[in-house]
This record gives sequence, structure tokens and C-alpha cells, in this order.
Amino acid sequence: MLTPKWEELAEKLKHTVKVAYVDTEGGPTPRSLGPIKGTPTIKAFVPKRASARNEKELLEYDSAREVGDLVRFATSRMPSYVERVSNDAELAKFTAKASDWGLPRILVFSDKAAGQTSSTLKAISSEFRRRVLIAEVRKHARTEQIISAHVVSSFPTLVCLGKAGKNGEPLRFEGKQPTYGRLSTFVGKCSLSKPVLTKPSATDKQEL
Repeated sequence: MLTPKWEELAEKLKHTVKVAYVDTEGGPTPRSLGPIKGTPTIKAFVPKRASARNEKELLEYDSAREVGDLVRFATSRMPSYVERVSNDAELAKFTAKASDWGLPRILVFSDKAAGQTSSTLKAISSEFRRRVLIAEVRKHARTEQIISAHVVSSFPTLVCLGKAGKNGEPLRFEGKQPTYGRLSTFVGKCSLSKPVLTKPSATDKQEL
């Protein structure tokens, strides 16, 4: 039985990838799953990056069934809508994109070595897609001026630009453990209430 593994997998992927179990003996399986030729069958619904409405692609998993293998498969298929800012030119491009779409933006300042974006940040970027733009700024000689300009002295620090706090200053997340719940709450405060699916006109942007 793989049930204990599903439970362990769901716990390890909590807040990043949703794990569900379908009882094929309890009645017809959902049509969206396609044909089920045997059990256990493992399938994944992966958002299509090119789809504005988060349409999903159905993939079938046919490799090892250990929890570690399943975690690597799931996290490697997670879409990321986090951009990278490593110099002034990329920051200007990121800012211009936010302006064109009428979106607030968040800069995530990190001192981690260059590499993959964390699963937590990927999940949040998917959840708030088209409601806010998110970019990572990694600590490096090339980004020292950007870090200094945003008054960042500890890592990680998130700075929301485009929505101000009560005192008129940018909203900031700093000095706290970056759990999924805390980051999601912060990003939610910075985001628009509804996703922007088409580029707004100049008049529309004034109303956002």
C-alpha cells in the first residue's frame, strides 16, 4: 500500500504542491484524469506557463515510487513566475513591465548563492500570478547599489513597490522567518484583488 507514502509526500509538499488520492473502487474516476490502466497510477496537473488562465497539462509519472523521487518530480515541474534582477538594466526592465501591466511589484532580496528559486517562492508566484510581479535580487557585487538603494540590511527582505503602507513608505517583510504563511500574507497585501489578464490602456491603469 502506498497510502503512508502519499501522506508523507503531502506533508513534505505542504503549501507548494497539492497531493490528492482517488479511490478507483469507489466509483467512476474524474474524466480529467484520462484513462487509468492500473493502480497505483500517478498523474500530475502542471500549469502551462503560456496560459494566462493557468490551464493545466496532464503528465503521467512512471519512475521510482519512493517519497524522495516523488518530491523531486513534483518540485521540478513547478512553474516559476519569479524574475531575476541582477543589474540596473534588468531592474529598469522589470519596473517598465510592471508599469505596462498596471501591477505592483515585489523585490525579494536574498543572500543565497545563485541557483534554483525556492519551492515556496515558486508556489507563491503561481498563487498571485498576474496580481503582482515578483523578482529576486541575489546578494552580489553587481547588485550592491540596488540593495543599498532599497535600504536592505538583512536577508531575506521583501520590498513591495506600487502599494504603500499607512505611513506612505513601501511595505516591507524583514526580520522574520520566511514561512509560507507569512510570505503569502505579505504578498497578498501587496497584490491586486483580481488578476490582470490583458494589458490595460493608460486610462485603465490610472484606475487600478
